[in-house]
Amino acid sequence: MNMHVFCTYCSFPKNEDPGEIPAIHRYQSSRIRKVLGAATQLGMGFFILSGKFGLTPPERPIPYYDHLLRPEEVSALADLVSRQLRDQGVLGVVYYTRPLQSSVDLIPYHDVIVIACARQLIRCHVIELEDDTMNTWRTLMEAADKAKVTM
Repeated sequence: MNMHVFCTYCSFPKNEDPGEIPAIHRYQSSRIRKVLGAATQLGMGFFILSGKFGLTPPERPIPYYDHLLRPEEVSALADLVSRQLRDQGVLGVVYYTRPLQSSVDLIPYHDVIVIACARQLIRCHVIELEDDTMNTWRTLMEAADKAKVTM
């Protein structure tokens, strides 16, 4: 499957239900749902970048965990994500994140996706938006268009 995908990082607030539940229900983030909505509206793929599981489809069942990706883990996770990009046939990534200058904890996630895409020689467009501006798929697409993203 050759595709362009939207991607965003996981979230700290998580559904603590026991067992494995779909990632879209585990991560309690309106940002994730908004980016998924935009991808769905456009018929594009979508992944959540997990510091534990790498590229995670929204329907993938995952257990509860509490882990913030650390800088020293970037290289190993970038290796995994690079393989996942290849295995999924991803041709390009539009990565949505909060502004990194004010969200330093997100820099390792950014670094993972950028490094993994570079290793696979695929384009990665990073779009930085405040959570409150990621309110509709239209806003997300306008930001992608401003970055001159060609899907």
